[in-house]
Amino acid sequence: MSVSKVLHGRGVNVRIGAETAETIRRVAKELEYRPNVIARNLRSKQTNTIGLVFDETPLFGGTTRYFSDLMNGVTRAAFSEGYSVMLCDSLIGPKDSNRLSDGRFDGLLWVRMTAGQQILQDAFRLNLPSLLFADASLVTDPSTSFIGWDNQGAARQVAEHLYSLGHRKVGFVIAEHSIVNPEARVRAGHFRESWLRCGGSNDQVETLIWAANASDFEDWYPNRKGVTALVSWSESGAISILERARACNVQVPADLSVVGFDSSSLCDLTQPKLTAARQPVEEMAAKATEFLIRMIHSSDTDPLHFVFPSSLDIRESTARPPQR
Repeated sequence: MSVSKVLHGRGVNVRIGAETAETIRRVAKELEYRPNVIARNLRSKQTNTIGLVFDETPLFGGTTRYFSDLMNGVTRAAFSEGYSVMLCDSLIGPKDSNRLSDGRFDGLLWVRMTAGQQILQDAFRLNLPSLLFADASLVTDPSTSFIGWDNQGAARQVAEHLYSLGHRKVGFVIAEHSIVNPEARVRAGHFRESWLRCGGSNDQVETLIWAANASDFEDWYPNRKGVTALVSWSESGAISILERARACNVQVPADLSVVGFDSSSLCDLTQPKLTAARQPVEEMAAKATEFLIRMIHSSDTDPLHFVFPSSLDIRESTARPPQR
């Protein structure tokens, strides 16, 4: 008990002399003593592990830094509180609930859910502290904690920017594999609404469903029917458009303006640098993780409904439309 008191701070009623405590610390150092975390967790009935759940395989490379920024935020906040993070890919099927609630996790952070509301409702019945990282419009239960981003404000800023430059016909691009992603549809809808508020019309916004690598660009551009700007629902799609435009000798922004969403540091490395609505993913992920840990420690924590404000990073890929 004396050793536990000195090394772990346990045993409040145990009295230890300074000389004895120093001897215990010296011997522990000589023996290179390390606490057994697994044994400690068994005693406390906690694993100090957070499950980071995706319903699609996250991409940590290529033309997006969304997931790497998200992981940076989650791990930074988790590690500082002594928590580990386990990445769970596609663990929300009907047979998977046992694996999420079998004691391996103290809490769950659900990221970019593209599945239906029923699956989310089932997932949140696992009786584990859970927090959703998603757009506020996708959360229908007020008891569900979530961290979101102001997609509506972001779409308005993009629309106002392009309209003020003089663009009057634009294309909103969604990758084929992202059609099922509710956030893609949310951004497209908000952009169209914002365009109408700017004074534009419905027929001035064309929705384009393209391959993820924007290979459709080559056939689309010669028959673009007056479109002078493309808005991609993600920075990944926008970067692919920039690459296709360069391959087709289309000058951005002299011939065509391009805008994306999310605006990670990758947008400063493109040619030209990409104008994009900024989503502070790392900051959002850290706050989500911090609150989830609070939920784990206290069952009386009220649900968190927090929406991060948007901003627009205007770089080099947008300009006034070409004069014909």
